[in-house]
Amino acid sequence: MTNGTRPAGVTRPDEADPADTWHVYTDGSTRHERRQTFSGWAARAVQPETRQVRQTSGARPGGTSLDAETEAILAGLRLVPGGAAARLYSDLELAALLAILESPAGEAARYHLRDLWVHPVARNSGRDSREIHHVARSAEQEARRGDTRDGSGLANAALEAQGLARMGQADPPLALHAPRRLPGETGPLQVRVARLTLVPGGGPGGRVRATLTLDLAEVPGTGRHEEEALRDALTRGLTPLVRGGLVEVRVPSRWMPAAVEAARDLGVVRVIGEQEPEGDG
Repeated sequence: MTNGTRPAGVTRPDEADPADTWHVYTDGSTRHERRQTFSGWAARAVQPETRQVRQTSGARPGGTSLDAETEAILAGLRLVPGGAAARLYSDLELAALLAILESPAGEAARYHLRDLWVHPVARNSGRDSREIHHVARSAEQEARRGDTRDGSGLANAALEAQGLARMGQADPPLALHAPRRLPGETGPLQVRVARLTLVPGGGPGGRVRATLTLDLAEVPGTGRHEEEALRDALTRGLTPLVRGGLVEVRVPSRWMPAAVEAARDLGVVRVIGEQEPEGDG
């Protein structure tokens, strides 16, 4: 689905990010030595609002620099929850980035996003970009030595990034071009609390029992025929679930404090208060 009326590819530099926007930093490393080539890649996704950091890396024999960069980009986009917006930072040229993102593999990797902004940046500029470069190089070097990767280095790097994220984003990468916007397909899963039934003393030990009746938003789908339209609707509805996607929960305003507290540590849940219809208890 496309948000708003702004055409694809156009974004204002002063436009504020939505609160659920993730920042994705990627890099790939390939080196040829002694007639052998090894490739390593790494990606980090940071959510400034909730201070979440997700990170992944990998390596293999063979491959080109573009192969390693491509793997990093695809893996980085997959770190972002379904229905969220993302900003992708890479030192590839814009044309190469768009070629990757508009390929079948690239479209599949970003299908679960609401929107994607593509930022070509200077090599190794900015804290996150530099750190991800080092992680990618380490992965490539470990593969070359034949080391078994236990993930401890990656985990330590992610923990350090989480600590830095809590202090706020600093030292952003140096932009080489204006960002390019690619509209996404999937928004947050919308759930509304349709009814709340309370039974005082109805639970074990005389505890209050609450039963929520949830109303899921309608999920549209299109296609050349009924079967294709059904498949499209199912894909749009299920993608946020299988991707650990964003969820928007709409509750009556009087239940906002309790709902916000319940969702506080979930990271991907946004609670929205609604005015109750007149006559509802």
